[in-house]
Order: sequence, then C-alpha cells, then structure tokens
Amino acid sequence: RHGLCKDLGFSLEDRAENIRRVGEVCKLMADSGVVVLAALISPYAADRDGVRERVEGTVAFLEVYVKASLETCESRDPKGL
Repeated sequence: RHGLCKDLGFSLEDRAENIRRVGEVCKLMADSGVVVLAALISPYAADRDGVRERVEGTVAFLEVYVKASLETCESRDPKGL
C-alpha cells in the first residue's frame, strides 16, 4: 500500500479502513464531477456496504463481481500475494 493508506496492513480492521478511505476519496472526486472507477479487492460485504451507504443519493455505486477460482486469481496476481 502506498500514499493515503501506507500506514495500513492486511488485518480485518486495516482492510476495512482501506476500503473506507478509498470510498471517501472516490466520493470527493465524484462530487467534483470526475467519473471514478475504482478496482479493489474487497472480500467483505460489510466494507462494500459501508461505502455504498456513504455515497448513496449523491453518486452512483455499481458493484461488479468477478467469479474466478483461487487458481485463476493466483495466476493473475503479479505481486504473488
């Protein structure tokens, strides 16, 4: 992680905070008229729902689910996480 979220790790709490921060930045940008597309790994529905609730009524929130096996995801992971 870099920049705004460089102080975060990968614990449940840090993952939730990462999604929250990214959601806030996206909302700020969208509120200023910028079209925002954010690609995130967010395995917890509660985190996504929190962002959705925060932006509800001000900007469109579209969630796209990509169904892929673990093996496929691992083969696409350039960082080997």
